[in-house]
Amino acid sequence: MQTIKHNNLTWIDINNPTPKDIEYLKDNFRFDQFILDELFVPTIRPKVEEYNHYLFMVLHFPIFIPREKRTFSREIDFVITKDAVITAHYAAIEPLQVLFDSCSLLGANREKAFGKNTGNLLYKIIEALFEFSFRELNHIQQKIDKVEKEISRNPDKTIIKDIAIVRHDIANFIRTVRPQKTILNSLAIRGSKFFGEQMEPYFTDMLGDYARVMDALKNHKEIIEALHDTHESLLTTRTNEIMKTLTVLALTVFPLTLVAAIFSMNTQIMPIVGWPNDFWIIIGIMFVSTIGIFSYFKYKKWF
Repeated sequence: MQTIKHNNLTWIDINNPTPKDIEYLKDNFRFDQFILDELFVPTIRPKVEEYNHYLFMVLHFPIFIPREKRTFSREIDFVITKDAVITAHYAAIEPLQVLFDSCSLLGANREKAFGKNTGNLLYKIIEALFEFSFRELNHIQQKIDKVEKEISRNPDKTIIKDIAIVRHDIANFIRTVRPQKTILNSLAIRGSKFFGEQMEPYFTDMLGDYARVMDALKNHKEIIEALHDTHESLLTTRTNEIMKTLTVLALTVFPLTLVAAIFSMNTQIMPIVGWPNDFWIIIGIMFVSTIGIFSYFKYKKWF
């Protein structure tokens, strides 16, 4: 647990809450026991609830884990009173820690983040999380650009894995962010009443950040789906070309095999066999057959 105090306001950040952390909150704040219990374990669905003197909110944000090269949903629980913001999470969250450290080290950053009430601090925290989401979207954009270059340079089956990774990241991102719209709308209504009408523009700005994230996600999703379809079409075209070539070769070899098989039959009467220059006559028949097959394919424009 780490704490920052400024202008009679407090920010308490708890990573992996322990019974000791929950006991501290119980002793220093008048939170309901079931809320303290919820801080101790993860919650699947986001929500915002208003109580007598505080707000309780659960949000999920997508966080990219570099070593696993995947995006995971990370939960953040908020308990907001008139003079304190408590954030609890169950894994390290980079943008949250960066904001906390900047407020700890620099008074100007602390003054800007805390403002005059906890509503301003809550806004700055959520804004930092959304800004981090935009950075994650830039990573996805870079992956999409890489896939596009690979497709234009050499479309092969190895690109399918890269496309699948990007589609998986986008799906996880959308699954995490989409439910927040209802929660942020509800926060705008409850927050204006809890913190005062002067906070309405801040909550409107939160909704604007959410809309921009979703627009970028939809755009990325449409692009990667289009690239997937393009890649499939190119692979299909390449496969068809290979099959056409193999078919031409097979049909070209067929008359040669047929003539060879006929003249290798062990029969009493075999035309041409025994004639002067019979070998060259048979080779000529094979050559003429091959030229005829190629001429027919050329006439049909099969190659």
